[in-house]
Amino acid sequence: MADDAAEQRLQALLTRRSVSPKRLREPAPDSAMLDLMLQAALRAPDHGDLKPWRVIEFPRETRPQLARLFEDEKRRRDPLVGPADLRRAADHALHAPMMLGFVVAPRLRAGVPQIEQWLAAGAALGNLLNAAHELGYGAIMLSGERCHDRMLLSELGLANDEWLAGFVTIGTIAQAPPEARTRLSQQFWRCWSPRVAPTLRPSPQGSRSTP
Repeated sequence: MADDAAEQRLQALLTRRSVSPKRLREPAPDSAMLDLMLQAALRAPDHGDLKPWRVIEFPRETRPQLARLFEDEKRRRDPLVGPADLRRAADHALHAPMMLGFVVAPRLRAGVPQIEQWLAAGAALGNLLNAAHELGYGAIMLSGERCHDRMLLSELGLANDEWLAGFVTIGTIAQAPPEARTRLSQQFWRCWSPRVAPTLRPSPQGSRSTP
């Protein structure tokens, strides 16, 4: 068991959890705060220092256009969609205090496979969310089927070899989320033991050895 001093030093990480957009309100982080979060993201582990990711900020004045794009994507996915579902799609764009698109942009580099670049992007995203929490904000990343709609991705300026991992919402916490489920680290922690090779017994001359 870690001592109290060590646990206290990790409080920011031990207490972070995703906060639903409906629990967030204004004010959103300002540009200086967002820059700090991105600086934290840039410190994430990254094989080759490729930074295979980027973020798209959606300023408040652009949200109505983004909402229409979300509605259009919903219609493409479900031609029989009703007004209530269209409103919900639009609300995802309109009500977030701050909204970012997190884009994974793998680079062509020998010796750095794409899976490692995705891991680097995920580490950067984790740092971004942790930084938001450390600065006193709530945050969450939501993905879903719209993140794979090529027409929407084109409207957002993504290249064909880029991927939209999800939309990050950040804001002031208006209602605390439920406490995170407690899990035992031992469920995810194993110590490796090498396999012991079978020993060969000496065999009588002319016969095969037997394990």
